[in-house]
Amino acid sequence: MTKKSKLLLYLLGGLVLLLLVLEMITPQPLNWTESYTTTDKIPFGAYVLYEELDELFEPHKVEKVENDPISFLKEHKKDTNSNYLFINDYLGFDSAEVDDILDYVARGNKLFVSSKSTSGFLADSLKLESNYVYEYYEEDTVRVRLSNKSFKNRSYVYTRGSMYSYFTNYDSTRTKVLGEVLPFNPIKSAFENVVGKTKKENDTIETFQDKLVLAALEKSKNRKVPQVNFVEVKVGKGAIYYHLNPIAFTNYYMLQPGKEQYVAETLSYLNDGPVYVDNYGKSGKRVITSPMRYILSQDALRWAWYLTLAAILFYFVFKAKREQRAIPVVKPLENSTVSFTRTIGNLHFQSGDYTGIIHKKINFFLERVRTTMYLDTTKLDQAFINKLAVKAVKPLEETTTLINTIKLLRNDGPHNQAQLKQLNARLEAFLKE
Repeated sequence: MTKKSKLLLYLLGGLVLLLLVLEMITPQPLNWTESYTTTDKIPFGAYVLYEELDELFEPHKVEKVENDPISFLKEHKKDTNSNYLFINDYLGFDSAEVDDILDYVARGNKLFVSSKSTSGFLADSLKLESNYVYEYYEEDTVRVRLSNKSFKNRSYVYTRGSMYSYFTNYDSTRTKVLGEVLPFNPIKSAFENVVGKTKKENDTIETFQDKLVLAALEKSKNRKVPQVNFVEVKVGKGAIYYHLNPIAFTNYYMLQPGKEQYVAETLSYLNDGPVYVDNYGKSGKRVITSPMRYILSQDALRWAWYLTLAAILFYFVFKAKREQRAIPVVKPLENSTVSFTRTIGNLHFQSGDYTGIIHKKINFFLERVRTTMYLDTTKLDQAFINKLAVKAVKPLEETTTLINTIKLLRNDGPHNQAQLKQLNARLEAFLKE
């Protein structure tokens, strides 16, 4: 390896090392994805909640559920005093899951559901509807509180990631209100997010901005009144608790002073028994089917993989350029059969062995008849002559003359040059197409 190649390799190694150091010391941006998984420590994960559940429900066990509800509930058909928790930004149960869930709750178990809206067969079965069509308020600062007087009317404010979600319809005969929500700034935030400023005096009512403002104000009338965001629905011997502020259960708010109390008070309605926490239907659930998928999903591992590939590519380029050998030209073997045959023939001819040449030409002709025309050449009789004339598509007279000449020359000897020439001429004429 030359000095130039070594220098290039050293420079490449230094560059790789520098990139790795920069990747390690560069602060990673905070991930604000709403995950809700029990293993995620990002702001909107549920790691802290899962760790605290052991203390909230002591001495009962807290178990993480990695299977779908149908598979899990089939294994717990005899449970009668347990709790099943579902916390995610969206929860859509199908009809089969809802049937199993209702059977589970009817036996005396309790189901806790917290999502940003009601949807799917479960909400339909419970006759619950929410303002899930969120036209104006993508993100809102809200104040929530629980209705039970024993909680002393304490309220809790949620800002980042929160939404003004509430029930628009529920069956009051079987539904009990447990909690309420109110926008932190009912009027102002209703239309400032739409137009960014208030109406000017010289603006007309027909302008597009005014239409949006009026629509927002109309939409915000109910924002002055606390709305229901937490209910209990009795099902058989158990109950289903539906909650519309799942962001409260994330790490970001669980670690804020006082906010863990709201979670404890909300979950205090559950049974004094085992707790099963769903970790299957989560928005942030990682689906890993191969090692490469995991490597590419992690920034550090992905960059390490790309740099490794680049280093290997550079190595092969410089190594091959230096040491690749020229590919020699291999000439194909010549077909010397014709030359060999001509040489042997000349030897016989020069030695005057006309008889040997005649016998070889006769044997060659008969071998060709056997292999190409599939005729038996043991007896050169009239039957053979007839078949040969038909197979070779030659006149019978010409065929008879050739075969008689062959029989005469095979039985006669020694031969001369004239007889050889006569035989060769008749064979060539017969074999000519």
